Amino acid sequence: VLDLAITHENSSMIAASSSNKLFVWDKDSGRLRHTLTGHVDKVCAVDVSKFSSRHVASAAYDRTIKIWDLQKGYCTNTIIFPSNCNALSFGMDGHTICSGHVDGHLRLWDIQTGKLLSEVAAHSLAITSISLARNGNVILTSGRDNVHNLCDMRTLEVCGTLRASGNRMASNWSRSCISADDNYVAAGSADGSVHVWSISKASIVSTLKEHNYSVLFCSCLL
Repeated sequence: VLDLAITHENSSMIAASSSNKLFVWDKDSGRLRHTLTGHVDKVCAVDVSKFSSRHVASAAYDRTIKIWDLQKGYCTNTIIFPSNCNALSFGMDGHTICSGHVDGHLRLWDIQTGKLLSEVAAHSLAITSISLARNGNVILTSGRDNVHNLCDMRTLEVCGTLRASGNRMASNWSRSCISADDNYVAAGSADGSVHVWSISKASIVSTLKEHNYSVLFCSCLL
């Protein structure tokens, strides 16, 4: 399992896997509802629409993003792109997707037409993580260049940059996050620490050192 997502009404959980498939479970019963097939390489990112739990997006190392209809259990659209994608996120409108790529570019797509709407070279190395702020206006990207950027969702322009000496992303799928109140960013590091930044001050407010191995994933409580 390389990534997980849960529908906004908390009924289903979707896992992206290195077996080239996505698995959809009923959260309460634990039963498998769907096995989504169609990718021909490992699936490394998955997200559920904030607008409708019916729609899921996945990205794989076959250089495609697929849009799935969970009610019908099949793919409704495939977007082809030039660089492998490590992370993706639906926009709040339910019609667009942001994707972060190995080439360091952040891309914005129209999921109905598959058209590339905008892109920016956000990082000098691979993007590992994308996290959308609750207000829907800012998206956080993290990269193997050990930089965390805050980008305007409408233009994809970088509007803030967070760094810390010692903060090193451990893998191409290291996930950072924005807090539920949109005030903080948390990111794990290869040395086992978790760094927390204040977005308004663009500075470290806390460094948590409880792990003995690389921290690959951070998530906030709602």
